[in-house]
Amino acid sequence: MSEAKQDTRNWSVAWKNPFVIAWFVILIIVLAVNFFMVSMAIVTNPGLVVDDFYEQGKRMDVILAEQRRMEQMGWELDIDLPTIHEGKPVDLKVKILDENGRSFNVDTAIMYFYRPSNRDLDGQTQLESTGVVGNYQTEFMLPLKGKWDLIMEVTKGEERYFVGRPIWVKDPE
Repeated sequence: MSEAKQDTRNWSVAWKNPFVIAWFVILIIVLAVNFFMVSMAIVTNPGLVVDDFYEQGKRMDVILAEQRRMEQMGWELDIDLPTIHEGKPVDLKVKILDENGRSFNVDTAIMYFYRPSNRDLDGQTQLESTGVVGNYQTEFMLPLKGKWDLIMEVTKGEERYFVGRPIWVKDPE
């Protein structure tokens, strides 16, 4: 008959025990994931700089009504915004179209720029007419890389139209 093999493994040494090794690997994975999540939170944190966020939340019905009103107007802003690099001036060009796709002039065209994590860097710039109907432009510069919010606002008489979007400013070339 065959002899049964005797177990000669020594489980008293911790690093030779597969359960200890498995728990150590799980611990390393959990710590690595936590480190990654914390570092991403620090790098991408937009912050909260709105003092009256509760009041703005209560006004949500007004905001939605304003969006419906602007959709009914049918205006369109064709914005030509090149890639923006930290500390480099860029030319912003805007073409304003009515509901039929024809260019028309407005009374004012203003671009507001907001840094979500630092309100001290917020600002605005007035767009000037290029002489062509419905075409406006300005030169501006954003001082820091990262996330910025841009809002373009145009007014004609009592009518007001605005559109916003986030952008990313890149490292200087």
